Amino acid sequence: VKGTWMGSTTVPCTYMPSEGFTQQTLTWSVERDYSTSTIFRRDDSGDHVLLSQFRDRVSVPKQSPGNISLLIENLEIPDSGHYTCRVIWRSTDDSLITKEVTTTVKVVKDTRPPSAAWQLPKS
Repeated sequence: VKGTWMGSTTVPCTYMPSEGFTQQTLTWSVERDYSTSTIFRRDDSGDHVLLSQFRDRVSVPKQSPGNISLLIENLEIPDSGHYTCRVIWRSTDDSLITKEVTTTVKVVKDTRPPSAAWQLPKS
């Protein structure tokens, strides 16, 4: 997934909700420079943004079952990395099922030629 600096991007993560399985925990983590940090966690107690540099910049849809994509706004260059969406479901017999998927996000500066940039209104 490519994102533009200062823009926003959605890191996709979807599943088919099925009967007998309830979503227990959802975590989004990012790996960069060989270390992994958890950004976001959704559990019985609600939604938690665990990394301060993502506070007020990330969200996960609540209203659409099966869509737990991560929206990142006001992208910064250091947001580039490998994002992992990890879901744990509990089934009716109390067993747990975990699935995860990793997406690479690359944040790039806008590369329009200077002539196009001159026509942009001054903010």
